[in-house]
Amino acid sequence: MLVLKSDPILEKMQKHCKKIGITSSISKQKFDFEEDHFDASFVRAKNSIGNIGTLEFVNSPIDYINILKKQEFVNCSYALGSHVGMGIHRHFWLKIRYFLTLPESIQIGPFNMGTITTIKKGLFHSKVESFVWSGYQKLTTLPPGLVRDNVADALYQDQKLNRLMMKCLLKEGTITICKYSPNTETKYLKTNSKIVIESKWKLHNDFFMDDDTLEMYEKIAEKVKHTINDMKYHLTT
Repeated sequence: MLVLKSDPILEKMQKHCKKIGITSSISKQKFDFEEDHFDASFVRAKNSIGNIGTLEFVNSPIDYINILKKQEFVNCSYALGSHVGMGIHRHFWLKIRYFLTLPESIQIGPFNMGTITTIKKGLFHSKVESFVWSGYQKLTTLPPGLVRDNVADALYQDQKLNRLMMKCLLKEGTITICKYSPNTETKYLKTNSKIVIESKWKLHNDFFMDDDTLEMYEKIAEKVKHTINDMKYHLTT
């Protein structure tokens, strides 16, 4: 077992969120979705993912953000002018998972969608030219058109969200939104988290979100929850 040094990234993220207007708390208990990965302090393989911890948001459509760390060991090339390799280096990436909680009675279909982005590369700067939502965008398995269960349609209708995504997707990469099902026999605190939003892995320097990025994710969460609430009679068991 490989032991990693403890990481203060969770406290740093909490302070950063406060600066951009979000109050959050760090629970002394672990949540059910944290059981998806081992604790980041103990990683059992060379290339693996660990759980750093979770912030619970206050007065936000996003209920929790869960921070993950990924490490990989990479064989580095030869030093310039040398016949001796530079050895194996360890690299770290970070990711945020945004969790949305819903009433226990809500049952969502095989909902799973993500962005496909067209990027225009410039000599010094690149920019997002366009994006579309792809995948299974419906909350139910009913035939299209019977009910308004298409989440992508709701997201496209928000012009402010579209502008934020055009600005933020260059850094965020692919954004995915999908149904989430935690381990039903978990020993951790149950949250009723049923939707998870993710983006790409980032290096530490690019990890902390800015105001526009946070507003984008909050708008996505708000639209998803609103669409589910409108469909609650079709999604309730």
